[in-house]
Amino acid sequence: MIRKNRANRIYLICTFIFAAAAIVYFVLQAMNKNIDLYLTPTQAKSGQYEIDGSFKLGGMVAIDSIKTGSELDVTFIVTDFKNSMTVNYSGVLPSLFKENSGVVASGFYDQDAKIFVADEILAKHDENYMPINIEVEN
Repeated sequence: MIRKNRANRIYLICTFIFAAAAIVYFVLQAMNKNIDLYLTPTQAKSGQYEIDGSFKLGGMVAIDSIKTGSELDVTFIVTDFKNSMTVNYSGVLPSLFKENSGVVASGFYDQDAKIFVADEILAKHDENYMPINIEVEN
């Protein structure tokens, strides 16, 4: 038979291991939900990834590719300098959106029209980004 103090130690160690495992599990689950990955045009066209549903497309906005349509419709080309994909978006673009800059578009790929239909555009900036200085007059 195990002595009472030894049994208490075993229960305490088992409880500690179980609690640590539960904490690690919940932290990993929270991190997994917050990971935000996107595909480049080359990865999307390779067939290696399933693009039937919604996904994020990332790359650079090609030079001279931005075409504005009626109202808030915009069509542009996202490239990773190997392949490119045409993106159609209807909405207000972010202020950092411009040609030859990074962009991440959320949406789906329309197989019939061979175009990526975006419902959200996120503009990325490089490491040298400096916000505009606003001067206040007295």
